[in-house]
Amino acid sequence: RTRTGGSMEIDADLVVTRAEITDAAAATFADSTVIPDRYARPDEVGDGVVVGDDESHELPLVDMARLLDSESSEAETAKLGSACRDWGFFQLTNHGLDESVVQEMKNNAMQFFRLPLEKKNAVGIRAGGLRGFGHHFSGPSRDKLDWAESLILTTQENEQANMELWPADPPTFRYF
Repeated sequence: RTRTGGSMEIDADLVVTRAEITDAAAATFADSTVIPDRYARPDEVGDGVVVGDDESHELPLVDMARLLDSESSEAETAKLGSACRDWGFFQLTNHGLDESVVQEMKNNAMQFFRLPLEKKNAVGIRAGGLRGFGHHFSGPSRDKLDWAESLILTTQENEQANMELWPADPPTFRYF
């Protein structure tokens, strides 16, 4: 069998998917003390932003109560948009979750990411899927890459969520 790659025909047995490459890279270095050059960064900080360096570089805070308040929602929505555009993430305050619940979820996440790769892969992203455990190795070939593992989950009511992708280890993970 052949597969067309533009104007070129390629033997289908030679085609390797991005997922296969990233899984192989992750498996190769998962239990190693060696950091591939593509991921090694010098100790010195370049021109990037250092969180906490000064007031202008503080982690963006978005206040949920202000988002829901008709008098302050417009300003807080603008702040949320700016945080997403400029930083890609933010810390949400006044969300109504008890601090003990937040801490327990953090503990579960830390326990999950400390598991061996084969256990994490039990809830791996399925072909064509977006949710589950995965690796993200991307960027131009000349750039240093971030070594990243992710666990993307649906947080709807249990009957709507695909619980197969929720880790069973640690045992308390599924009950939040």
